[in-house]
Amino acid sequence: MKVLVVDDSLVFRSAISTALRTLKDVEVTKTVSNGKFAVEAFKNYPDIDLVIIDLEMPVMDGLTAITEIRKFNSKVFIIVFSSLTQRGAENTMLALQYGANDFVTKPVSTDDFTLEGPQANSITLELLPKVAALTKREAIPRKVIRSVPLHLKNKYDLIVIGSSTGGPDALARIFKNITAPLKIPVLIVQHMPPLFTEKMAEMLNRISPINVHEAKEGMNLLPNNCYLAPGDYHMTISEKKIHLNQNEKVCFVRPSIDVTLFSLKDSGLRMAILILTGMGEDGAQGCVQLKERGTDFYIQDKGSSVVWGMPGAVHRELPEAEIINIEDMASLLMKLGQA
Repeated sequence: MKVLVVDDSLVFRSAISTALRTLKDVEVTKTVSNGKFAVEAFKNYPDIDLVIIDLEMPVMDGLTAITEIRKFNSKVFIIVFSSLTQRGAENTMLALQYGANDFVTKPVSTDDFTLEGPQANSITLELLPKVAALTKREAIPRKVIRSVPLHLKNKYDLIVIGSSTGGPDALARIFKNITAPLKIPVLIVQHMPPLFTEKMAEMLNRISPINVHEAKEGMNLLPNNCYLAPGDYHMTISEKKIHLNQNEKVCFVRPSIDVTLFSLKDSGLRMAILILTGMGEDGAQGCVQLKERGTDFYIQDKGSSVVWGMPGAVHRELPEAEIINIEDMASLLMKLGQA
């Protein structure tokens, strides 16, 4: 995998490059200091597989660079390196709409920054696993596996969606293609830090006819309303009300889709569960717990997933789960929501 690193900070360019070189099959082909140089780099290195790009840079910022790159390259994978601020979160949501595939949060300051220091967690714990997962991704055409059900198995009271790596882009693509209100509520658990979940909810609300909220304690589940678990909080459901907690992480994450699914086991609600792209196995055990209740399961196919970790884990446990391409997810959601 050939990587282009774009950041106006020499410290971060060096740190990211050094960290990436510890990964097998990863080559840092070029590092540049602004978006203009990034766009120009593709002329000399058209076979770049991955761009890791900062958003706030002189000459040409990351948002403009992503827009320009997408004009001539739709396949390169783009990870945004975003500051953990409100402005950073807002710009990250814009970047996803302009063509970025995912993001990691950036240390606030370069002061005393080292790869061994605590500020480097965003590189060592967030960025490296995502890049490592991408190197193992199979080159499968996006639309090879398609299996849209011709008829729904049940009528539903609730749709629950779980996602992680690649999920922000997948959710944006789904929601922008939803053209009709839903008759039932939707829950989303996306592995994402605080601030970003609020901005993600605002973005999904803007691009769809569904009322999307960052979930708050005590909210009632209402038709055509979608509730996104807030960063660093598990979301549970009791008597059709939302509850939030900061109990221990499950599958190394908080929020965890498993926690949400476990809380629904005795709810009596008829549910459809959608597990989208993501690393790890969060969601698999929750789906197993709900199998005996007649719940229906849908997973994103391998070809359109950035990482087939979460959906793959559900597939291993529940091979009967319907496999759906990302291009068909909006249509599926509308069918589920009209039942």
